[in-house]
Amino acid sequence: MPRLFVYDGRTFPDPDPGLSVEDARRQLADYFPELANADTREERRGEDTIYTFSRRIGTKGGGRRRRRPPDIPTILRSVPPRELRVFELASELLLPDGTLDVDEAARRQPEIALAEAEAEAYAHATQRVVGRLQQVGRT
Repeated sequence: MPRLFVYDGRTFPDPDPGLSVEDARRQLADYFPELANADTREERRGEDTIYTFSRRIGTKGGGRRRRRPPDIPTILRSVPPRELRVFELASELLLPDGTLDVDEAARRQPEIALAEAEAEAYAHATQRVVGRLQQVGRT
């Protein structure tokens, strides 16, 4: 019985069948931080088990406190160094003539979706760092 994980309309393959559902959710939270405390719904489709994650709706903490901005090395460390899987996949899916192997890409769609999510999460983290660095520059 394969497990599939769904978040934000995307289906992701099981990162490791040995992980609990909560551990798999935590691993996806590396790419989607809002999954850190998401709700999980289980559903069976044929022989597959589908786990759908959804964000919890709540309010953020009370009053605003003015904090000293963190130092630049701390800000830069908030985006972890990473070799994005999307680049490796792209090279694996290209034929010798430079065109895309469409059949192989279709077969590896769950893996492509996970690589895409990883790249998007990395881009968002990078954008947050740029914004924080711009704030430091204004203070």
